[in-house]
Amino acid sequence: MVNYDIIIQDLSVFTREEQIYQEYFQLTREDKSLAPFLARYKKETEYLSYLQHPENIDSSPTEDKFISSGRNVSIVKHPRFFPVFYHKHDFFEIIFVLSGTCTQIFEDRKIRLTTGDLCIMAPNVVHAIEVFDSSVILNIIIRRSTFLDIFINTVRDKTQISMFFLSNIYEKNKVPYLLFHTGEDDAIRNYLLDMYMEQLQLDEYSDRIICSILTIFFTQLIRLHRKDMEIPQSSDSRSALETQVFNYIVNHYADLSLEQVAAYFHFSVPYCSKLIKKISGQSFSDLQENIRLQQSENLLLYTQMSVADISDKIGYKNPETFIRMFKRHRRMTPSRFRKINTENGTGR
Repeated sequence: MVNYDIIIQDLSVFTREEQIYQEYFQLTREDKSLAPFLARYKKETEYLSYLQHPENIDSSPTEDKFISSGRNVSIVKHPRFFPVFYHKHDFFEIIFVLSGTCTQIFEDRKIRLTTGDLCIMAPNVVHAIEVFDSSVILNIIIRRSTFLDIFINTVRDKTQISMFFLSNIYEKNKVPYLLFHTGEDDAIRNYLLDMYMEQLQLDEYSDRIICSILTIFFTQLIRLHRKDMEIPQSSDSRSALETQVFNYIVNHYADLSLEQVAAYFHFSVPYCSKLIKKISGQSFSDLQENIRLQQSENLLLYTQMSVADISDKIGYKNPETFIRMFKRHRRMTPSRFRKINTENGTGR
């Protein structure tokens, strides 16, 4: 039986990295000389570089910097007293306050997170985080493609989480984050700790188990805390009708035409075309092709379906048409894409 108290206790211990950051923070706050500190840690060049030149920290890291090859999720403790710096990244991230507090900073606002708060960050949102005490913050980093794997069978679900992920892949006006207040819900906390411990196994099954736990975690999160969720207000928020149009296209993309969308909603074709452009920033045909491309990548990575069957499933009756589309976007054939990613351990 898992002893979660021991896991939390272990995570609460300051690492050597955190001890260095904390000492530097205290010296600078008290305006004391840094010379003895720099001499003592002169061999810790990477840590000192972060402290003295935070402007040189990578502000646009890719998912491969944090997620090992062959894995889809990474759970790490955010280093305490690390310099505050603005950054963005190409992956989804969950920020969970295991204990204490932290401040999440965006370009136009700050939000204070306390124990049990959980912030799901979208890709490419500029933000920074402050943790200048003994608080324990977990970062759960998720590959973009993993979203499709998790939600491939629940894409028709109208929950805020699923539409949050979808909007950040296909829509023009993206929601930067979702904030949940889970309070003292140990079940939600323990799902994250289970994933943290599972990744230490480093065997061929651990990543699959983590992704399975993540699916249950998201389902339970929306089930238990949908009333505790905050969505940032935006002047560009979609109307209920725009949401319906978007959902309809995502759910029926394979065998759908602009004329069919217009007829379903009793629009004129020109009006429907303009509405789709407003929602996604793309024409209907470009949006449809983007969805087909994303779904085909998922099927190539996570199923054994043939290229011909994938072509038919996503709406291309002629496999050659699918192959030409795929090569135009990815500069390789679907088969080559599958082979490369299988060799790199991305698929499952």
